Amino acid sequence: MAIKKKARPTNGLQRGQQTRTMSSHLYLSFWHLCLENLPQGQFERSVISADDARAMIRDARTAKTLLCVSKDDLLAPYRTKERRRHEELCALLQTSCTLDIRFEDFLTTFDEEGVSIQSVMPLEVVALRPKERLLIVTCNYRLIDKTDQHVDLEERFALTADSLGFHLITALPPQEVTALVTPAGQSHAAA
Repeated sequence: MAIKKKARPTNGLQRGQQTRTMSSHLYLSFWHLCLENLPQGQFERSVISADDARAMIRDARTAKTLLCVSKDDLLAPYRTKERRRHEELCALLQTSCTLDIRFEDFLTTFDEEGVSIQSVMPLEVVALRPKERLLIVTCNYRLIDKTDQHVDLEERFALTADSLGFHLITALPPQEVTALVTPAGQSHAAA
């Protein structure tokens, strides 16, 4: 779903630019990872601190290499719950970790015949290449005690700051193949 709106680009992507030109980007996703994100070769998964995530995001924003992606089309009228959850997590990250992520970071603006069109970059387009990184922010919900019968069930859940997690996936460069000689004198390739 795309919304036409006069706006400036929020993440530096221009119409027609493909993912293969994004070699040094830091990709950011809330809660989700898909199989297409993982590289064909080796990768490393680590859990990092909020301070490390803040520095990584700040550096990527300064270098204009931060690209926020989403599994859901956050602008679609039938995805209001997902949009609200993204907005809530952005607010929690700002208040709990002073992490500068805004909902607008998930929007990409394309200029189409003088009119700016906003869209959400799909998570599925990210295919990590060597030295590229994907930061996945996770957070749990807890049931809050609202005994009012007129409260919507979704409003009875709130994000918990103490459950914030920062999971970093980094695609590793391919290792050179070296020849190993077996005791029988046969040569085998090893990675």
